[in-house]
Amino acid sequence: MKYFLNKVNTKQLLLLFVFLMALVSARADEEVRLVGTGKQVVQVGERFRIVYELNAEGRAFTEPAFGTKLQKLSGPNTSTSSSIQIINGNYQQSYTQSYTFVMVATAEGDVTIPPATVNVKGKTYQSNSIKIKIVKGSGKQQGISGGSSQKSSGDGSVKNDDVFIRAVVSKKNPYLGEQLILTYKIYFRINISSPSFTKEPSLRGFWAQDLLKDRTSYIEYNETVNGQQYHVAELKKYALFPQKSGKITIDPVDMKIVAQVRTQSKRRRSNDPFEDFFNDPFFNRNVRNVEVPLRSNAITLNVKPLPQKGKPEGFSGAVGNFSFTDQLDNNSLKANEALTLTIGLSGKGNLELINPPEVHFPSDFETYEPKTSSKIVATEKGVSGRKKFEYLAIPRNAGDFVIEPVSFSFFNPRDKQYHTYTTERYTIHVEKGDASSPAVSYSSSAQEDIRYIGQDIRHIKTGDSELRQANDFLFASTTYYLLVSLPALILLIFVALWKKREKQRGDVGMMKTRKANKVARGRLQKAAKFMKAGNDKEFYDEIAQALWGYIADKFGIPQAVLSIDTVKETLMDKGAGEQVVDNFVNTLNNIEFARFAPGDSGGKIKSVYEEAMHAITQAEKAFK
Repeated sequence: MKYFLNKVNTKQLLLLFVFLMALVSARADEEVRLVGTGKQVVQVGERFRIVYELNAEGRAFTEPAFGTKLQKLSGPNTSTSSSIQIINGNYQQSYTQSYTFVMVATAEGDVTIPPATVNVKGKTYQSNSIKIKIVKGSGKQQGISGGSSQKSSGDGSVKNDDVFIRAVVSKKNPYLGEQLILTYKIYFRINISSPSFTKEPSLRGFWAQDLLKDRTSYIEYNETVNGQQYHVAELKKYALFPQKSGKITIDPVDMKIVAQVRTQSKRRRSNDPFEDFFNDPFFNRNVRNVEVPLRSNAITLNVKPLPQKGKPEGFSGAVGNFSFTDQLDNNSLKANEALTLTIGLSGKGNLELINPPEVHFPSDFETYEPKTSSKIVATEKGVSGRKKFEYLAIPRNAGDFVIEPVSFSFFNPRDKQYHTYTTERYTIHVEKGDASSPAVSYSSSAQEDIRYIGQDIRHIKTGDSELRQANDFLFASTTYYLLVSLPALILLIFVALWKKREKQRGDVGMMKTRKANKVARGRLQKAAKFMKAGNDKEFYDEIAQALWGYIADKFGIPQAVLSIDTVKETLMDKGAGEQVVDNFVNTLNNIEFARFAPGDSGGKIKSVYEEAMHAITQAEKAFK
């Protein structure tokens, strides 16, 4: 604000006041026109724009039928622009609402595009027809294209270096099974929003782990490319483990974003000293929303096989940097009691692909499949964690036994060496079991894996036997009828509990609906605190959660399926007016633009906060 006051003098402020008053009293009876424009001659395969410009605020735009020789790639992309000129005390005001289509010519011939229609204040207006001649292509195409091949047309379109996507790997010559990080980064110098992948990464030949699947926000930072400063957001990140050696190619991914670019109004040159002042970007709000397709680069990796020199016997394919532990819970026990040998691995590498080491127990021990438990952590730095193998064994005979050492080998890509850990040699003393003791006892956490054995031979029972009265049958007895009626009773109890549970669930949904406005306003208050503290990132995250959470709670929609389209469709279905719907959707888009906007976003925070408050208030009034 200080900068603004220093820049202008008293006369300029007075002139600004005059032009604002004139704007309020501007004529509203200007003739409404919808004008369609496009290239008159295009080549087969050429991409070009068709633009319909309306000099008023319109609704319910209906696009024309483009025919079979033209294919629509995107659109209509809606944008608005306004401009004001003050020349020698006279002002000129203009307002334009544009509907832009990106088209491609598919066959030669003459095409006549019929008029489009739009509704302005309850009245329908038609555009002119557009005639296009499609000629044979020359092989050199211009216009909009994806990725780094995009060219600027000089009319507010996106340049090739304004926004692009790159695929980056941490290492291009990894070993077989070695962990490497693949990151998809978007670089941008303009306002962008709504990034979405139209072709997901194809990771054939790799075992992959998504490192950003649980994140609710992008990792953002600045980076310099070819001397230019860019904002960078990491859209996707994977930990990759090559499963075969040789050359492996990661194909490009395709995506699209909505870019907000500024256009300049065409003006005559004037000697008016204030013209440059009002041509300042502060007053020039002409912006255009452009849907931009992007394509990343392909990456070819040369995966090296693991060296044969020094490869230990029994190596099972573990690659990374690991530590090894082992523990025997009991080395002195009785026959038919259980013991557990626990082997632990921890570190960074292909932990998920490591199988349990092979343990050779004495033949007098009954053994079971090892129980495997793991805690794997996937962060933006890669995959790490620990894995535990529990081996349960039960000695059946008394005596002294030995469990031979267990070896575990892995290859460390850092020092390019094999490493081997070996457990100690365990000596186990087993005493004769008590004949009256149960057939199985246990002492480990894997007790659920033990099954009862020895059902084939039993000792002869000695002592008194329990006698039972003859002709004492269960059938038709009191116990019989109780047992017969028990399933029906259990079913009734289950139905009653189920209905009670359903009622509770319904109450929770109703409470969420009733409290949707209260929860949203609580988040807005929290966002206001971040705004005062100057925490831009936390502010935008909280303000976005307020709007998305309001819709999710109000109508019981899972946040995982929320999108701009579902929000718009839901509000329309619930009877909200077009103005309420448009304000709500525009507010969501503006928040996305502000989050990705380069430079200091402090000037936008207050307006974004007021728009969000207004959108929720309007929606709440519409549903009362």
